[in-house]
Amino acid sequence: MIKRKRYYYMDFLAIISCFAVVVLHTSAAPGNENIDLRTFHSSSVIIALINILFSFAVPIFFMQSGANVLNYRERYDTKTFAKKRINKVVIPFIIWSILGFIFITKTPFNLLWFPKLIKGFTSGSIVGPYWFFYNIIGFYLCVPFLSLIINKEHIQTIRYILILTIIFNTILPMMFQIAKVNSMIVGSLPAIGSYLEYFIVGWYIVHVDISDKSTKQIYTLGIIMLAFEIFATIYSTFFMPHNLANFGYAFDYLVKTFYDISNFPSFCVMVALFVFFKNRENFFVEKNWYQWLPKISKLTFGVYLIHPFFVVKLLPHLIVMTESWNTMLKILMYPIIIFLVSAMATIVFRKIPLLKKIVP
Repeated sequence: MIKRKRYYYMDFLAIISCFAVVVLHTSAAPGNENIDLRTFHSSSVIIALINILFSFAVPIFFMQSGANVLNYRERYDTKTFAKKRINKVVIPFIIWSILGFIFITKTPFNLLWFPKLIKGFTSGSIVGPYWFFYNIIGFYLCVPFLSLIINKEHIQTIRYILILTIIFNTILPMMFQIAKVNSMIVGSLPAIGSYLEYFIVGWYIVHVDISDKSTKQIYTLGIIMLAFEIFATIYSTFFMPHNLANFGYAFDYLVKTFYDISNFPSFCVMVALFVFFKNRENFFVEKNWYQWLPKISKLTFGVYLIHPFFVVKLLPHLIVMTESWNTMLKILMYPIIIFLVSAMATIVFRKIPLLKKIVP
């Protein structure tokens, strides 16, 4: 069995993407600070920028997953792969969803309790931040046959698949969404599922050398698309009638179309970000960051699982306690506290024999 090489930039990406998830569930919600996104002012613009700049959270996680598991055959057989994914992802997801149903939704225990649990679980409505688990588990189910294609012997085929996924998953849906056109083209390719482009491009970036020329082109496109995301989102949110698909933690006033992670601009930004940190690998080694990055990155999955409970139970108390504080200070403080508390809870749970298996 070949041992997987450790990349410290991957540890760093795991940490910042996990923190970004916490930011999106705390500071990015305008309702937490009673910020009205219907009017153009500094606070509403800051909320919009936070939602855009921290939207890399889940895409980076998808890209890392693709990079780590699509070549699993080099390390172990399919049975071992399935066992590892079930123990490390599926079982914790199910158990924490049940805990969420008990402690977050607080559904009364009666004859309808179990049917409501099943309905909530299948609809993904029990713990909102767990939505990405459905995509990641679906991806794992496809990995055994995707892994037969995604390897260095089929680079041209991989590029072809990437082109298809980029066109049909990121470009066409955005075009039709803006034009308000219902098209049979989107979703017409059965082999291409949601977010597949992220899983495959993650593998590609990690395992294939990218030329300096291509790297510069990726950076340039990423910067242009980020600027476009910011301008288009702010302009369409504050200066246009809301005739586009809206995204809102409160009142649906923040237009998500231009920075949605499923659309082309966001995809370009995520690829540029991933490539940038891949090229910083030597920096992490030279600065001795490699001594602590793996230790923190091992906590990130536990933080993913646990932080929604602290967002529901702890964050409201923080909001009340800091009511008179400066808004910017609170925006900075909320995610840091929730992240640290979730990380500490992960450490504690892993020391308890009965609990460590549900916090892998």
